[in-house]
Amino acid sequence: MSAEPIEETMRAFDHTAPAQMNDPYAMYEAFRTRCPVGRSGQHGGFFVVSRYESVKKVFEDYSTFSSTQGVGIPPHPYQMFPIDLDPPLQTKFRRVLNRRFTPEAVATKRDEIQRVIDALIDDFIETGSADLAAQLVRPLLPRIVLPLLGVPSEARQQMSEWIEYMTRGRATDMPGVIKAGEDITMFLGGLVARRRSAPPVDDVLGAMLEAQIDGRPFSDDEILRTLLIILFGGLDTTSAVMLESLLHLARHPQDKERLKSGATPWSLAIEELVRYTSPIQGLRRTVTQDTRIEGQDLKAGDWVFGLHGSANRDEAVFERAAQCVLERQPNPHVAFGSGAHICLGRNLARLEIEILLKTVLERFGDYEVAADFAPEYLVGEARGMKSLPVRFVPAQRSAWLDAKRRFTAEDTSSRP
Repeated sequence: MSAEPIEETMRAFDHTAPAQMNDPYAMYEAFRTRCPVGRSGQHGGFFVVSRYESVKKVFEDYSTFSSTQGVGIPPHPYQMFPIDLDPPLQTKFRRVLNRRFTPEAVATKRDEIQRVIDALIDDFIETGSADLAAQLVRPLLPRIVLPLLGVPSEARQQMSEWIEYMTRGRATDMPGVIKAGEDITMFLGGLVARRRSAPPVDDVLGAMLEAQIDGRPFSDDEILRTLLIILFGGLDTTSAVMLESLLHLARHPQDKERLKSGATPWSLAIEELVRYTSPIQGLRRTVTQDTRIEGQDLKAGDWVFGLHGSANRDEAVFERAAQCVLERQPNPHVAFGSGAHICLGRNLARLEIEILLKTVLERFGDYEVAADFAPEYLVGEARGMKSLPVRFVPAQRSAWLDAKRRFTAEDTSSRP
């Protein structure tokens, strides 16, 4: 970070600027120590909150810091539910969706997730090299998340492209973002209409079609806005954790070996990798009444941007906060959010991350990243690597792996 005055750094802060966000953590540390709440002059102006306790307050005190005006900077052109709602209405939407994303519900997807990951790996494992972003992680998530929502297979690639553009293009091409939003809402609107006249299907869309809110069915518009936020969360943020975790393990072989050997529990490791990577770097709230935080006066109508990425590196809460400590306990990170809006899909994300990392370590755990590899990031509220090229010893496809697993199971069951 440059030696310019912290006020100038804060005024120039822009989470959509790749030059700032390729490695923002020194900047965040300066914010926490020298300007815990400051005002950025970008995107019309907004306050930035960087310390852990204050970030939690912004996300938990919804009566003062509201989501109903949107959570993005620049604003999304389309309101999404339930993220752009406050309790009690937000709670009613969540209640309908929660049972689809409990640990028990997502555990039923384990075999399906495993099959998809193995199939993607089969496409490159015999070559000895791959871009894990383009060939594994980004193709994986649409194949898992979109079926949950009832999106047919032939539309999934286009849906992924629309979502990525709506996520990344708001700072540079709002007309293009609006066009992508119109396309996706038209598609989803048609999907909802077709499903209303079709036999029931056991997926998220089916659950919303059958459910009621305040004694009435959900409208098509409410369903569409709910599907949108599940798409954003399910496709973008989980991929960011996966790629950053794969890079960390390549550069820290001791952590890779601790996971492969079972010395470190996966449950602890995943929470730490999520904290360390902080896929959502920040989200907006709108001040509803004059208030004060960290000595800074805020007026009703002000935008406040809570920095998850900074809160998760706050040394007042996390010892060795800048390091990835796989066995970290306790780990009260806010990478999945905090308060009423804690991430709906966090249990699914944890399962997907665990299966992907375990499978990579099992099937080509010797993978390496070039010593001079310098990651570049897609930035915005979410921050994820553009590519991750690796090399490894070529291995066999999963038909051999399946046979090995069957042999092992049969051998074990036949022992006295």
